[in-house]
Amino acid sequence: MEAKLEASSRRDRNKDKNRREILAAALEVFAEKGYLQASIQEIADRADFAVSTIYALFKNKEDLYNKVSADVGKRCGDIFDRAMAEGTDDYEKLVNFARAKGETFRESPDGTRMLENEYHDVLERGIKPPPDGIGHIYDLFMLRIRDLFTSGISSGLFAAGDPELLATTLDSATNALLRLSRAEPDKFPYDERVEEIIEIFFGSVLVKGKRPAPQG
Repeated sequence: MEAKLEASSRRDRNKDKNRREILAAALEVFAEKGYLQASIQEIADRADFAVSTIYALFKNKEDLYNKVSADVGKRCGDIFDRAMAEGTDDYEKLVNFARAKGETFRESPDGTRMLENEYHDVLERGIKPPPDGIGHIYDLFMLRIRDLFTSGISSGLFAAGDPELLATTLDSATNALLRLSRAEPDKFPYDERVEEIIEIFFGSVLVKGKRPAPQG
């Protein structure tokens, strides 16, 4: 009986190990190619497994993509949640969100590329994104960002404006910096250069005299 239990436990450990290695390889391929251009064969080659091994653990490419996207979404979402929770007002929460993008990039550089590909290959082409994936998680955060601008305008912290446009502008500027940082990390270190974006952006958004004390 003990021998059977040990053999079963070993099989489970091997299965979990194979699953993790396949997910890691799939993330790399999806980040490079996007969902539509990626293939199970390429993922199998990258993970050094037979295609049959992948199908023994995942239903199909869509199932594999959904699992990868959900994993990345949770990890990046946790980073944003922690960062924004540390903010004491709408301004600090928004600034922390902008700064946290650097941490999400370090946590999963392939995940940030996967998000870009998801918007291009999945959303723009009309394919439904995973319900718990990185794209869905990020959309929820963008709603929170919009609501923070709405609240800040209502309280008089921010100048009047379109909250959705403000959210999109801040997001676009920080995303552009991420791409620059990925291409030229020495010239555009995200953690340093994002402070310039924060200064420029909120310099025109914050109501005069409402600027909080500089953050350490």
